[in-house]
Amino acid sequence: MSIAVEIAVEDIAGLVTAAHAGADRVELCVDLEHGGTTPPAALVREAAERAAALVARADAKPQFDVHVLIRPRASATPLLEDRASFVPDAADVEAMVAAAAEAVEAGAAGIVLGALTAEGRLDVPVLERVRDAALGAATASLRGLHLTCHRCLDAMPDAAARVAAVEQLVGLGFHRALSSGGAARALDGAADLARMVAAADGLVDICAGGGVQVADIVPLVRATGVQDIHLSARRTRPGPDGVPITTTDPAVCTAAVDAAGAL
Repeated sequence: MSIAVEIAVEDIAGLVTAAHAGADRVELCVDLEHGGTTPPAALVREAAERAAALVARADAKPQFDVHVLIRPRASATPLLEDRASFVPDAADVEAMVAAAAEAVEAGAAGIVLGALTAEGRLDVPVLERVRDAALGAATASLRGLHLTCHRCLDAMPDAAARVAAVEQLVGLGFHRALSSGGAARALDGAADLARMVAAADGLVDICAGGGVQVADIVPLVRATGVQDIHLSARRTRPGPDGVPITTTDPAVCTAAVDAAGAL
């Protein structure tokens, strides 16, 4: 079994750490503290260029690349209680469309997007607009593009809604769905994740993410059948001015890759 490891990062230092540890890809965003929002195009371009350089020097896996979160806003409300931030208004939709195209033009190998209706179902027209903008940019650049649905799935009302969403994502041409199974920790949502894996039937990868610790990886994969693991691998330490500094921890990244590789 081959288990892919994705590290959520906010900067180039985090990307380099993930690459050196043997991660398969990074999800690039900003404001991870609140679940992540869209990074600026300049950062995407720098990240894509650095990833390519690391691969060329064999300092990363050959398939290592950068996927970019497309999410215009977040809040301090816990993600599972924050359905409103996944329900875009007209301005949000335009921002997502523009950001998706810009990210691909800047070199992103994939985009991570999602949108819900007020009732907590996938907003298919919005997903199609953002998807098509990104695919258009990829076609213009003569490149392929990987599509992931983000953890808006975990703000859905129940497991049945998530299963239905997975089936919709197949028809929409998505490659992956990121979820904790509707729980604060993916390990606690293992039963729902297993249902999503069964519904995907190998046509969409289910990526387990949300409060994932290294010790969770083996039991999580065995309980669910997921083939992708997502974690931030961050550590916080005191800064010189008393303000905490959060960085991507190389030890956690390496341990995660080792745990996945042992399966």
